[in-house]
Amino acid sequence: MEKTNSVLKGLGYSYILTLVVLLIYNLLLTFTSMSGSTIAMASSFITTASAAFGGFYASKNIQEKGLIYGLLVGVMYIVCLILIVYLAQDNFVFEIDILYKVGLTSIAGGIGGVLGVNFK
Repeated sequence: MEKTNSVLKGLGYSYILTLVVLLIYNLLLTFTSMSGSTIAMASSFITTASAAFGGFYASKNIQEKGLIYGLLVGVMYIVCLILIVYLAQDNFVFEIDILYKVGLTSIAGGIGGVLGVNFK
């Protein structure tokens, strides 16, 4: 039960981090002369970093099998995000780009998990 709570807390914290950083990024886009052409790259970076943070948090609290729990957080993060986008859009199309994001966030969660287990 404690492991499940750590994984779910890591997932929750990763979504909170995503929302906060996206809000800051949107404020920068609104109130500065920053170009909107960086949106795709920034959102990819933010989701990847958030998945890594969630994996880090979960495995730091569990203190074992960091790769497995990090991957679990990364996969849960991106699957929930895809479901949210699917429900929000009228014409959702599953493209190869989505598979790239699934792989990227899963690997980032795994790396975060490995770092979290070894963090002292």
